[in-house]
Amino acid sequence: MLKKFAIQAIFLLIIIFIMLALATGNIPNTFFKGPAGNQVTEAVVGGNKLKIEVADTKEKRAKGLGGKQSLASDSGMLFIFEKDDRYAFWMKGVSFAIDFIWINDMQVVDFIKSAQPPKQGLKDEELPLYMPNQPIDSVLEVPSGYIDSHSVKVGDEVRIIR
Repeated sequence: MLKKFAIQAIFLLIIIFIMLALATGNIPNTFFKGPAGNQVTEAVVGGNKLKIEVADTKEKRAKGLGGKQSLASDSGMLFIFEKDDRYAFWMKGVSFAIDFIWINDMQVVDFIKSAQPPKQGLKDEELPLYMPNQPIDSVLEVPSGYIDSHSVKVGDEVRIIR
């Protein structure tokens, strides 16, 4: 009985400590993550600012936008790679259309507009793949129509605001 009480007391103290740290701001900003544990920051593409989640590990890139129901019109997900290559993307688990903005050396080098979500029931090997026309070091996935509505073009500068 005493052991159970001690465990409950320790658990309660941990919760109180976390709540106090949150209330006083003593937890660094890097503690706060967006959906799927991705770091949330901002980017500017061709002069247009948007909120982005950063997918910079193999695990985060594999999940991507899978499981999300939508993206806000001023948001996206940035996938960052260690080396330049022609990476293939699929839309497994994505239920809405997106635009792909292919980036190399912080410059738009290619894009795909309005990639549609896959049909239900497709096996992984049957999912459509999307690839840039040249090696890239990152890709930005944004809501379908973003490229047209924000006049994104090849050659636009991309900046990450930290």
